[in-house]
Amino acid sequence: MPQDAFTLRYLCEELNLIFSGGKINKITQPSNDQLILTVYTGKKTEKLLLDVNPASPRIGVIKQDKESPLTAPNFCMLMRKHLLSSTIKSIELVGFDRIVKIVFLSSGEFFDATEKVVYVELMGRYSNVILTEDGKILGGNRGINMFDNGVRPLIVGRPYVFPPVGNKKLPNDIDLLDVFNACEKDKITECILSNVQGVAVSTAKEIEQGYNEKFNGAVDGKTLFDYVNFYLYETPKQPCVISEEKQVKDVCVYPYKNIDGNVEKFDFLYLAEQSFFERKEKLKTFVSKRERLTSITSSAVKKVKKKLSAITAKERDALCAEENRLKGELILANVYKFKGGESDCLLDNYYDGSQVKILLDSRLSASKNAENYYKKYNKQKRTLIALAPQKEQAEKELDYLNSVLDEISLSEDIEELILIQTELENYGLVNSPKVTDKKKKNLSFCREYLVLGFKVRAGRNNAENDKLTFTSQPNDVWVHAKDYHSSHVVIESLGKIVPEKVIIIASEICAYYSKGRDGGKTEVVYTLKKHVKKPPKSKPGFCTYDNFKSVTVCPEKHTEFLKSTQND
Repeated sequence: MPQDAFTLRYLCEELNLIFSGGKINKITQPSNDQLILTVYTGKKTEKLLLDVNPASPRIGVIKQDKESPLTAPNFCMLMRKHLLSSTIKSIELVGFDRIVKIVFLSSGEFFDATEKVVYVELMGRYSNVILTEDGKILGGNRGINMFDNGVRPLIVGRPYVFPPVGNKKLPNDIDLLDVFNACEKDKITECILSNVQGVAVSTAKEIEQGYNEKFNGAVDGKTLFDYVNFYLYETPKQPCVISEEKQVKDVCVYPYKNIDGNVEKFDFLYLAEQSFFERKEKLKTFVSKRERLTSITSSAVKKVKKKLSAITAKERDALCAEENRLKGELILANVYKFKGGESDCLLDNYYDGSQVKILLDSRLSASKNAENYYKKYNKQKRTLIALAPQKEQAEKELDYLNSVLDEISLSEDIEELILIQTELENYGLVNSPKVTDKKKKNLSFCREYLVLGFKVRAGRNNAENDKLTFTSQPNDVWVHAKDYHSSHVVIESLGKIVPEKVIIIASEICAYYSKGRDGGKTEVVYTLKKHVKKPPKSKPGFCTYDNFKSVTVCPEKHTEFLKSTQND
């Protein structure tokens, strides 16, 4: 995102209006890179976030606190010591660089108000938060910064020094005229980035594009200088978030032409940034939790497959049971032919006329060898009997775990993953604390649609599928993808005949939330709920059905029928 001086200047103006005159009530440090100042502004309480994470440093307003460690870090304690109960005097940009200056007034009981300044340096891997008084450093989030292969020490008690800017100049520095005079027509972006402070790549590209459109690409030093300053200092603000599908791409002072995507406009830049980072963090949390649940479930699948492989190997060994019975029988039928001491024999199989070679223990009599073969036969028979329920159980477990993997891959928001996590906790795969009753109350039940006057619900995981199916009325219409794991979909009939169009739409929704949605057309079955049964001791989400009809449909999400109260 273009978190450059151009963007920060507008943002600081808004933050100054919100927080100037506000009193610091609370300071927390949720992580090494983040500080949250809770400020009472006279009307309400707002939270100012200072985030110096090298990947996305920022300053802005957040809605809710983040969980903090039980023991506050040293820098957090230092900030509390100097800034609690102080008043924010101003928030402003330093020059035209990515440094925000926050001035605090703290008054003691016996002293006049003292001024303390926090510098928030939003400069990628060099980002830092530094607390100063009278121009001297009281402490910093990081104790050292390195610029241009040099060292910039941040030592308590030493004067605070701004980071070096190299050869770059302020946008209104008259020396830039010579630079722009020498600028080539197709290298305006590179020229701006190399010589002007606080401009991001996307902003420089936007300047070049706008200049070329206005002046037909003719480069004149004075004209370019004036245009750059007009752009950076007088561009009308139209805050927006640019997104593509479900992913946010950028947040800008106004819609950048060189960034493609859907544009969502906001009244204020801080609200646009708030929305952008909330959605970005939500997506990051969603992806992280989905990967974790997928990893846990995939590991369980591997264990079950390994167990099935071992059962299959034992089955193969036990399949020769009938052969051992036959050998024992043939030995006893021909016991008169043995003289003793034989290590093997060749006997006629009177069932099919073939000859069977039988290995013998030369130390044992013929009858004892026959007895040993019968013992093997009986043991293998018992093994096959014992393996049958084990194999059936393992296959059911594998089918269930695969259905959970499908649920995870089809999930669309963090709430669905929380429900799946709860399901895995009940199953014994996840040891993390269960969702509290308070949080459970806030979780919605199923996806809910209103289709041509009929209420349609779709389960989001095995537990919801069971609850939805077996709390529905006998004459409600039950829908499920044939031969695929899918959501259970129920059409509430209320004693009416459900139109075919409603069934088709419900089937398309069911196909969309099934494993077969990527394969094009999907066969879906439907029947009355009274024809759906759950076998005793079966896994969550498993059921049997009869008296059904089927329809082949194209998977369709049908968000136009999704009820407005449903969380997306």
